[in-house]
Amino acid sequence: MNNRTMVTIYVDQDSISVKTRSRKDCSPQRFIILKKELQRLEENKYLLIKDIHSYAELRLCNAIGGAKVLEFSFTWLKDAGRDNVSGHTERVRLPYEPFRAYAAGEEEVANGTRWRLLSISEQSRPKLEFHSRKNLKAVVENPILRHKLGKFLDQHFNWYNYERIVLTDDYLPYSFFFEGYRVQGAKTCGGVILHGGENIQTAKYGIHT
Repeated sequence: MNNRTMVTIYVDQDSISVKTRSRKDCSPQRFIILKKELQRLEENKYLLIKDIHSYAELRLCNAIGGAKVLEFSFTWLKDAGRDNVSGHTERVRLPYEPFRAYAAGEEEVANGTRWRLLSISEQSRPKLEFHSRKNLKAVVENPILRHKLGKFLDQHFNWYNYERIVLTDDYLPYSFFFEGYRVQGAKTCGGVILHGGENIQTAKYGIHT
């Protein structure tokens, strides 16, 4: 998702079809979606559909700021002969309201026309908030642990669709309890735990959910 994908959407009377092209790959064929299936997506916020060998998982989500986003998770497959298939997976995110208007014909486009747009970039990582009274102070005062925790946090919590991660003191020394808050309001809990704390030189942080 760091490299944006070009998505081409074709509209016909009863269906739409989707093709993708990125720097790594392009879809082997169009993926056809019946318009009545999109009505089910509005109701259920989720849809799993198949077209020939390929599959697509559609999710309707709320992005930061309240805008709706349509997420496609494609499994593009093609016949490789001898009862085998080959292909690749791909995830793209599109602004939902323009997509819905175009697919429904509200943009007054003729059947068979096409619409091209770039997928939405992956959102920035969630905000990290420390509400720690004791353990963070202990880590900051130790240069080795300060470096280990900083490196760990830099490599983790790149979680899609999370707004913020709140870290508080865990009962274990130099460790933290966290709560991750998603855009939709759901919450994930866990710990950032220092393992092997008896030897600060070799100790490592790990994440537990």
